[in-house]
Amino acid sequence: MENREADYKKLYEETLLTLSEKEELLICKEQELTKKEEIISDLKFELDKFRKHLFGSKSEKRDNQAGENQLGLFELGVTKAVQEALSESVTAKPAPRKRAKGTGRMALPEELRREDIVIQPSESTENCVQIGQEVTEVLEVIPSSFYVKRYIRPKYAKPNGEGILIGILPDRVIEKGIPSESVIAQLTVDKYVYGMPLHRQLDKYTKMGVRIPASSASDWILQGWEQLKPLWELLRMMVLNQKYLQVDETPIKVLDRDHKNGIHQGYMWLYHTPVDRLVLFDYRRGRDQSGPKAMLADFKGIIQTDGYSVYDALFENHPDIHLTFCMAHARRYFVNAVKDDEKQANYVLDEIQKLYLLEQQIREEHLNWEQRTEARKKHADPILESLGKWLEENQYSYRPVSPMGKAIAYAYKRWAGLSAYVLHGQMEIDNNLVENAVRPLAIGRKNYLFAGSHNAAEMTAAMYSFMASCKKNNLNEFDWLKDVFERIQSHKQKDLYQLLPSNWKEYRLT
Repeated sequence: MENREADYKKLYEETLLTLSEKEELLICKEQELTKKEEIISDLKFELDKFRKHLFGSKSEKRDNQAGENQLGLFELGVTKAVQEALSESVTAKPAPRKRAKGTGRMALPEELRREDIVIQPSESTENCVQIGQEVTEVLEVIPSSFYVKRYIRPKYAKPNGEGILIGILPDRVIEKGIPSESVIAQLTVDKYVYGMPLHRQLDKYTKMGVRIPASSASDWILQGWEQLKPLWELLRMMVLNQKYLQVDETPIKVLDRDHKNGIHQGYMWLYHTPVDRLVLFDYRRGRDQSGPKAMLADFKGIIQTDGYSVYDALFENHPDIHLTFCMAHARRYFVNAVKDDEKQANYVLDEIQKLYLLEQQIREEHLNWEQRTEARKKHADPILESLGKWLEENQYSYRPVSPMGKAIAYAYKRWAGLSAYVLHGQMEIDNNLVENAVRPLAIGRKNYLFAGSHNAAEMTAAMYSFMASCKKNNLNEFDWLKDVFERIQSHKQKDLYQLLPSNWKEYRLT
């Protein structure tokens, strides 16, 4: 009997142990399942983000209908039968639509030359009295064309064999060369403003009746760059002597025979001065900290960045540099986190939207920078203080790798730098101005794909700097470049600053 009781007791203990082990195993499996669900959730978020990048709108505006009109993977062409049916459906001329109230034709600029064409009635107007006229204006265009400019210089012999008199030719970018300054300026602007590769420009010129060898055109642009080097050096010094810079970087491919694939991945580092409206592109062979470290070695002031770690490493504790950040980048994280926690993400986005509405109002009222500072301290400061407290309270409320966790961590770590723009009216809430300056380069990359060499990439940086600075100052790039080519050789060294895009309009006629 005792032995049987001992057996039952042992069996009971073994059963309890087995149940305990099963319970622990079940807990472990549940934890593992939860972890897998979190990984799946994170991967779904990344997949949605990539789908939006490929097929969706790039705008950060919130839209509940996103994804409804996503394209399916089907044949995108139109069959011949469908083309015929469509052709038949448009044979009848559609009735003119009634113009909506409040709309009208685009007003044509008054400064355009007018050419009058008088159309008389087909019937005889004998014995009729003119009681008025109707004028219809139509916008016309004359395709650009080449012509030859001839400099004719009469030669005069002085009396008594004292010498010869002859007029002096104006300064030329290429002395005794074929191209005028306007041709070199046009080649440069078409490439660096409109993103037209050189071969495409030359094909266009051939159809206009002038065949220019590619080697000659390339050499003309290069010699134009040689004339601009002193102005480029001055632009660089002007930018680095600012007290407030916005910085960014973007890749550019460069042909390099020493590289494994023959193409090197270089980088353009951008430095934008919102106050003086100048842009500096600086080509470097990599994206490491050596570029900004060398460029900003003597800089003292405020730097606004997108949060790239290189700037943190260089300037987070710098004694002479105050590091600030871009609110648009912080907002982007919360836009991506809406599906993770719609209520809380939208709360942050609504508060940030109030900050941007204030900036819009400030621009519309054309306030000076002192008034901008006062308006921000009065209206933006309370919003920023409240948001900062919310970030602090919620910094541990989400998994660090979740979209909301990443958004809060990014903003909370940088909140002092994100809020710093309220301290001075000449600062901007975000880095959008410097990012806009990248667009011509982005267009160019899609067209000419790469720079021909590292030296060519450095020249490209200079040309993009000049063209972007012209755009910031609302200048016609061709007019500016042609004028500078014509004047820079005889311009006094001490007055070189007058040719910079930020000063050119003021000093053009002096």
